[in-house]
Amino acid sequence: MNHISHSNHRCSALFLDRDGIINIDKSYVFRFEEIEWVEGIFNLIQFANAQDLLVIVLTNQSGVAQGMYQESDVIDLHIQMNEYLKSKNCKVTDWFYCTEYDSSCRKPNPGMMIEAQKKYNINLYNSYMVGDKSTDILKIDGPTTFLVRGNYPLGDIDKTEKVEVFDSLADVLKRLKHAFQA
Repeated sequence: MNHISHSNHRCSALFLDRDGIINIDKSYVFRFEEIEWVEGIFNLIQFANAQDLLVIVLTNQSGVAQGMYQESDVIDLHIQMNEYLKSKNCKVTDWFYCTEYDSSCRKPNPGMMIEAQKKYNINLYNSYMVGDKSTDILKIDGPTTFLVRGNYPLGDIDKTEKVEVFDSLADVLKRLKHAFQA
């Protein structure tokens, strides 16, 4: 006899953009040797892990559509990055990527987040998105978005949106720690 249990437990997540948040954005990075880790990323992921937040990467990878590298390169890079992060006691639950330009999964479209939400039963209203450009403000209700200044102009960010802007990942971490003390 098969028994299937359906849990009503909904978890929360810390969604991370990849280039500019996890690794330094050098435009179209697809080899592990090119990865330079952004200062503060290990502490941020470790804190999220300690709070039982799922850590999920959402990354546009249009270099595939442009023929600069293959989808297999993206997959291989994410496997290598994940192994390295594990060695730093950082658990990433999943990696979602979008290779096309005209797609519901390409940020700011919410396709990757919706896919993750369905796969892991995520409560988006208790979740966070961390990015470094306006396209990381996804067209979806729920998550609080934290943007980190530095790589892209953020002056056009609409102040009515649920967005907070920070100077570093260390500042994002302070904000999250404050949220979890409340």
